[in-house]
Amino acid sequence: MYNNFDPHIQHKIRYCKVRIIKVFTISDWGQEPHKSKDIALTNGQMTKFNYYDYQNAWERTFLKQNDQLSISFFFYISDDFSYPIPYWFHQWWNKFGLDLTIIPEPIVSAQDQFFENTQLPENILLSPKWLIYSHLFHIPWIYMAEYQIKDYTLNNFQIPNLVRKHKIKWWPKTDLANCGPKAVDHFLDSQPQYAQRLSPIQITKQETFFARKQQIMAQMAKCVSEEEYDKLLEEIKETRSSVSSPVDLSTDNDDFFTQA
Repeated sequence: MYNNFDPHIQHKIRYCKVRIIKVFTISDWGQEPHKSKDIALTNGQMTKFNYYDYQNAWERTFLKQNDQLSISFFFYISDDFSYPIPYWFHQWWNKFGLDLTIIPEPIVSAQDQFFENTQLPENILLSPKWLIYSHLFHIPWIYMAEYQIKDYTLNNFQIPNLVRKHKIKWWPKTDLANCGPKAVDHFLDSQPQYAQRLSPIQITKQETFFARKQQIMAQMAKCVSEEEYDKLLEEIKETRSSVSSPVDLSTDNDDFFTQA
């Protein structure tokens, strides 16, 4: 994390840049979560922390503020980010990560296109989809905690409550071309190992179609008159109408074992 200070006010943080490289799982931790490790603080002193402290730090670190409550955090995920991530980090993402309501519609469509046409490893797919997409297509975002005082009525008494709101903002300088539909096409071309693979049935249908198409084109090339061409089209039409299609039960909700 890099702190950007106000040039006119010493020690006043304006905003922080946060590069997310890795989230440690319990396996990465290498010992029982309640057992402590030593860590060196910025002042040179040593302290102890356990895995639960590590989890808490992911939230509490980004709640720090200056006197004006104006610190914001610029997040982006490193190219070196590794999977899998622990489930508790999903909850962190729901508070601090990208929010669907701020994402431009073309990017939403591109994200749908991406997951419809890719086959990612399971250790990646278990993560939130927008986390994966923001990682692979370098989408940053801005986070800020806002505090409000709201009155709560209890037995005719007004009790002021301090409320924290998590605010997410789209970075306006984001290059939409680098995370839109064309970027998805480029990803699939450059990363064929992640491209969606056709099932054997789909492959068979596709091969049959192309073979039949090639045969018809060869027959058309042999036609030397309009009469022969029209006759061929009529034969193709009759062939298609005479082919019986198999029964499709994909939308049938009946249970045949319970029918009378």
